[in-house]
This record gives sequence, structure tokens and C-alpha cells, in this order.
Amino acid sequence: MKTRFGKWKLGYAWALLEPTMHIMVLAAIFSFIGREFYPGIPTALFMLGGIAPFLFFSHCFGKSMATVDSNRGLFNYRQLRPFDAVLSRVMLEFAIYIISMVGLLGILAWGGISAKFNNFLLLVAVNIFYLCFIFGMSLALCVAGAKYPEISKFGSLIQRPLYFMSGVFFSLEQIPEKYHPFLAWNPLLHVIELTREGLFSSYHGMFADLPYLAFSSLAMLAFGLLAYRSQWRDLVRSK
Repeated sequence: MKTRFGKWKLGYAWALLEPTMHIMVLAAIFSFIGREFYPGIPTALFMLGGIAPFLFFSHCFGKSMATVDSNRGLFNYRQLRPFDAVLSRVMLEFAIYIISMVGLLGILAWGGISAKFNNFLLLVAVNIFYLCFIFGMSLALCVAGAKYPEISKFGSLIQRPLYFMSGVFFSLEQIPEKYHPFLAWNPLLHVIELTREGLFSSYHGMFADLPYLAFSSLAMLAFGLLAYRSQWRDLVRSK
């Protein structure tokens, strides 16, 4: 927690301020246009349903590749392995994601910005699968970042297109159907669509697919575990 927030003067408040700034910018744009982005859902809530999950992905993606180098001193203790560092990082970011989502929903509701809730169990299922996906991805990136440090330079080049392709500020039903087969390969898009469907009763994620999210999440988890198992001894060796 200290390494995550200690360097920021605003400290732990940054967990709420970061998604809030994204929401304010996007909401201001659509307010300037003069319309709500999705009928029946305030624009701020709609954006929150996409921004909060994507920031969880973004933070884990960016920090996983540096896990070994930033924690190498800890691996002198035989009880600690890169697996522990990745797991603690992912769980911390997941906790921040959930707390910021719930906190901002509460703050917006207190300010009179709310929408009818839909399906709590769907949200639980989506976030369990999403956590599996992120953990598997983080393990794979931990191995890749340690073996090939230069790939960290391409992190932002991967994340920026995903920001525009994952439904952070749009709904898939607002995109022409001819592009759906290409966009639907992206698991993040399904996470965001299903999150909005679980949060808002007026949102209909007709193109979101929970079985596909489950399959891709478990496949990514298996891949990450296998990649780590095959390389973990090399990861703990000192340079």
C-alpha cells in the first residue's frame, strides 16, 4: 500500500480521484454535446462502469512486467517467490478497483446521480472471472518482463488501443454490427459490457457473452501458471 500510494501527496484519495478525473473529462465532453450517452443511465455512471474495470487492467498490466526487478531483494528470502509478489499486487489492485467502484457509486448516488440496480450475482461472477484473467495475465507478463525487459517499452502501445476498443466510453450496440465479430474477441469488452449489465437494469448487453469470458479467463490463468512454472527458477536468480 505504501509503495502504491506513498509517492503521491494526495495519498489514498488517489484511488478515487483517478477514475473521477476520467469520468469528469468524458462526462464534460458529452455534456457539451448536450445529450446523455446511453438512454436511462446518467453519463457519469455509464463511464464509471467502463473506466473502473479498465484501470484495474491497466495498473496490473503496467506493473507486472517490472515485478521481478522491483522486488528482487525480497527473493533472497526462500519463502518468497515472484508468484507472491504478483499475487499481492493483483489482490491490492483488485481491492482498489472494488473499493473505488463502490465508493464512487455511493458518492454519485448521494449527489443524486443514480440508476436502478440490476443483478448482483452477475457482477460477482464477472469479477471472479476477471480476477482470474488478470492474475494469469500478470504471471505471464512477469515472466516476459524478466526474460525480455525491452518489451516494457511496448506496454503503452498496447494499452492505448485497448482503451478505445474495450467499450470504456461506448456500448457495443452503438457500433455497426459488421465490426462486432472483430471487437468481440476482446475479453475486456465483455467484462465492461457485463459489468454495466449487472449494474444497471436499463442496460442490455446483448452482445456480451459470460461463457466466453469464463473460457478466456480460465485459459489465460492456465497459460500464466504454466509460463510461471516453467521459468520460476530463472526469475529468482540474481543478475
